[in-house]
Amino acid sequence: MSIHPIRACLCLSIALLSGWVISARAQAPYIPDVTEAREKEWRALVATAQAAYASGRVADGVDPARKALALSEELFGPDDPRALISANDLALQLEAIGRFQESEQLLRRVFDSYTRTRGEDDPSCQMALENLVDFYLARKRFDAARPLVEYALATFRRTTGGRSERSMRMEAILASLPTEKPAAAVAEQPADMPER
Repeated sequence: MSIHPIRACLCLSIALLSGWVISARAQAPYIPDVTEAREKEWRALVATAQAAYASGRVADGVDPARKALALSEELFGPDDPRALISANDLALQLEAIGRFQESEQLLRRVFDSYTRTRGEDDPSCQMALENLVDFYLARKRFDAARPLVEYALATFRRTTGGRSERSMRMEAILASLPTEKPAAAVAEQPADMPER
């Protein structure tokens, strides 16, 4: 199984982000022993799901990824980066096993949440955007990919520069997208020709 470089990078950064300390406002009430034990359980589920994905045993990672998402939403809230990490992990697992509709919904949720809570210039938001673009490209849904690629290109040019790897990748994708074909013109029949 081939893992896209952006997704591999995301998995690595997600693993690093998993080491974050829980903020006091992320959950209420904070019960030291119980909360810490449940966060440890979440970390173990994330590690299991990510290891399954990285080793090509994708189906083995779906259940731990679902459990990690449910636990992270309960502990931290749906817009917390840890919940978004879990949602992204589950989306990648589901995409890999062909559950495209559910995967798309999760990828959209991650991107929308990062955009709303951190802004479009945030690196996590930009990675989520690239994952969504890659999803649409893999499905050959160019109509959905094109506006996202154009948006990503403008964002990356502004935040990382026009010659950055991200900007150049989006330029290449945009250049490779099929041009939209105009609706086929209906040929008029000559007046003397009978209708069929």
